[in-house]
Amino acid sequence: MRCILDNFACLFSSTVNLVFMTPATPKFTRDQLVNYLELLNRELEKMGVTGEICIVGGAAMVLGFGNRGSTRDIDALLISPASIRAAIQRVAAQENLSPSWLNDGAKGFASSQPVEFRQLMKMSCLRIISPPAEYILAMKCIAARVGIDENDKADARFLIQRLKLQDAAAVLAVAAKYYDAKRIPAKTQYFIQEICDELARPPQDIE
Repeated sequence: MRCILDNFACLFSSTVNLVFMTPATPKFTRDQLVNYLELLNRELEKMGVTGEICIVGGAAMVLGFGNRGSTRDIDALLISPASIRAAIQRVAAQENLSPSWLNDGAKGFASSQPVEFRQLMKMSCLRIISPPAEYILAMKCIAARVGIDENDKADARFLIQRLKLQDAAAVLAVAAKYYDAKRIPAKTQYFIQEICDELARPPQDIE
């Protein structure tokens, strides 16, 4: 199923509040994520609202790619935030979750380019979608949260290998596909180069 936003940036013009999880924040497994999203769907059913959420970050890696077993929260670009936020908070209260268990902090890294999404889940009143692997890789590289969220590096490494990108120039070209060169900071270039250097090293023999 296709879902294309022709003007992605207009959805995210409000002030950005980035949500950083601490090491003590509980991690959600894939089954837990699915369960909480199903509870959210039930809340939307009660409201008579049909919602759509675009997930990125760790939740997209867990649900969309399965390369890791858990995530600390759901980073989402909320397509219909006005109708969904109240239901999100009700699920948080019912399940004793952090108010930011499903947050839109990732919108600070949103691209202004048109994006084609794929559907990950479809429920009665809630559809979960996600951008392609290239887009998520670009976001991970722009964020480059080394020391804050080490999963960014592991996820980027996984996506680089999945996309069969051969060197730092190829990875940087992916970032440039979604972000203007002026938005690509030096830290992103260092982040990409470090990962590609690690991938290029031959595996060490273990004696």
